[in-house]
Amino acid sequence: MRRLLVPTLIGPMLFGMAVLTGCERREARPEAPVTAPKREADFRHRLEGDISGDYRPVAEAGEVWRVASLFIGQASAFEAWEAGRREASPLILTLVGPDGAVRFTPRAYALTDERLTLVAGAPGGRDARLEARIDPGALATARRNLGDRTPVISGTVTVEGVRLPVNLGWWNGD
Repeated sequence: MRRLLVPTLIGPMLFGMAVLTGCERREARPEAPVTAPKREADFRHRLEGDISGDYRPVAEAGEVWRVASLFIGQASAFEAWEAGRREASPLILTLVGPDGAVRFTPRAYALTDERLTLVAGAPGGRDARLEARIDPGALATARRNLGDRTPVISGTVTVEGVRLPVNLGWWNGD
């Protein structure tokens, strides 16, 4: 009886161990943060809150180029853009230069609730790059105060070799 019982018990145990050994152990990896776009036509956003709106300088700059505004669209506009539907740009950077106002639209971007990297182009072959930090707390304050002069977005814009510091507040209109 012992001869029959031992193989009967050990056989299924060995089979079970073989099955477990063949299984891959997959651990959940944290989602990688959105990084700067690596190339043109690299469009990525990961937003948890609503940062949409029009942002304007909190102080006037006296440079050859200056930032007039930055428009950030709703999450649905980013989703459409990333899916290849280019009816409305989710980001528009408007700069004023020697020839007047120039609107720059995305060639690449990486956007989170706290960071924005935008590589943009305008008619005539002009290029601009915006590297900025977004302060969600300052945005909440500005919205509560209906668009006060609280800096919400700060960073730099580079256009035609000129690097401009930028401090933008959420704008509620006139």
